[in-house]
Amino acid sequence: MEFATFILAAQRGYHQSSESVIRNSIEQAVASEQAGFNTAWFAEHHFNNYSLIPSPLMMVAHCAGLTSTIRLGTAVCVLPLYQPQRLLSEIGFADIVANGRLELGVGLGYQQFEFERFGVDIDEAPAVFSEYLDIILKGLNQNVFEHDGQYEKIPPTAISVRTVQQPTPPIWIAGGAARMARAYREGHNFFVTAFHDGLETLTTLRESVERAAASEEKNVTDVKISLLRCCYASHDELEINSYLDNARF
Repeated sequence: MEFATFILAAQRGYHQSSESVIRNSIEQAVASEQAGFNTAWFAEHHFNNYSLIPSPLMMVAHCAGLTSTIRLGTAVCVLPLYQPQRLLSEIGFADIVANGRLELGVGLGYQQFEFERFGVDIDEAPAVFSEYLDIILKGLNQNVFEHDGQYEKIPPTAISVRTVQQPTPPIWIAGGAARMARAYREGHNFFVTAFHDGLETLTTLRESVERAAASEEKNVTDVKISLLRCCYASHDELEINSYLDNARF
């Protein structure tokens, strides 16, 4: 079992400047390494104070220069909001400056108001995600690739900025049962989330994972699974209650 931190960069009120929130989030990544965590994950959100990280790859690249051992991950790059050709070069760049410490998490997104402001139809997000992940995998695995799909048509193209980790950084997928099944089918890792829910939610998640693995005739342990939980360790009840208030946010 490995332990990681998930850095959301939430701005709880306008008494906090965006600068202070982002700098605090960077400090969290550095502190995570000092505390012995395996990975620091960075969220992606837009147009709200729920999260002030518009580009998790930018956070990876910046925090790479302030750390040396902790792995740095995107949780997640919302693929339907990207141009995959450009994202490929940014993935390579981030892995280079991180000295091969990038963990690449991708997802399809879920906040409709974000999609509306980018002019992307959220109803098409599952199909767009699937095709864009195909493109990302082609670009990472092939020196020259091309693609002829529903959403993108790419002539023979070389991505010059190659990842340090070959053939690809570890890839993590967020999403529902269909994405879990694809993760098992192609050998990717995946995220599941329970936040602060109890054993009933965890049992349901476990059953979903078992079904996804069985559908591809795989063992549950054939890939890594990241479970997001809210937790806080302290002997101080006031500190714990303060944390719970933040967790509810």
